[in-house]
Amino acid sequence: MTIRNLEIFCEVCRSMNMSKAAQALLISQSSVSQAVAALEKEYQVTLFERLNHSLYLTDAGRDLLFLSHQVLKTIEQLDRRMSDSAYETKLRLGVSTTLGNCLIHPLLAAYRQSFPEGRISVEMANTKTLEKKLLTAKMDIALIQQAAHSSHLEYVPLLEDELIVICWSGHPLAGKTVDLAALSREVMVTREKGSGTSLLTEQAFAQRGVPLRRGWIVSGSDAVKQAVLHRVGISVISRFLVQEELDAGILGQIYLSDTPFHRRFDLAYHKDKVPDQYFRQFLNFCTSLGNEGMKKLIERKG
Repeated sequence: MTIRNLEIFCEVCRSMNMSKAAQALLISQSSVSQAVAALEKEYQVTLFERLNHSLYLTDAGRDLLFLSHQVLKTIEQLDRRMSDSAYETKLRLGVSTTLGNCLIHPLLAAYRQSFPEGRISVEMANTKTLEKKLLTAKMDIALIQQAAHSSHLEYVPLLEDELIVICWSGHPLAGKTVDLAALSREVMVTREKGSGTSLLTEQAFAQRGVPLRRGWIVSGSDAVKQAVLHRVGISVISRFLVQEELDAGILGQIYLSDTPFHRRFDLAYHKDKVPDQYFRQFLNFCTSLGNEGMKKLIERKG
């Protein structure tokens, strides 16, 4: 049974004449006869009584006509639904919280100048969440912190970042250079579990054998800055996110003599991902900008 055979059968039923059905469908009469014969053979039934050169539906024919109308109507609905604009190809882009606050808007503005037809949906989350979505085909590509690499993902270097220790402007250590051990007595404001920044902070303290005194655990860099401004504690954060506050003297920086905080952001995607037009455009655009191009976009934003 094919959809085309059902369409031909319904047209024959409409006119009850195979010649007229052939004319309406712009096919030969033999093609019409073959389609009806194929249905009768497949279901082992007689669909029409042929009396005095006229066609009459049998009980089986009437049942098939009723069900065929339902099938063809459902297929029409399916075609309309799957052709809906909501299913048009678009790139599902993930972005880590840090880059979502400093890079994604100028990056997409520059991308759309070159590719105005590009369709992108954006989701901002921490690195661990984004990696899970890449691994389960819920996301096409993501801008994330270089972390514990999955063997199933491809990572393309994107941007170098410096993490710094911030405090409120009147903090006793503001502007001073200390070793990491000196921070063991300070209350730390840290990001939520799964955050790349939080992971790097934990690793740095653990490697030096320095206890990490968490005071607050917050979600997002804005919450981190607000907690520090209100003297809840100090924190580790990307320089990109606080340079304006540092220049204005709203926040202070504590310099570390023994523990430089550096990290890299990557473009990550599944190794088995089949790239479409928008995927290739965005990947090539980002790699053509490189580290310096990305930094310039962030500086331009500021």
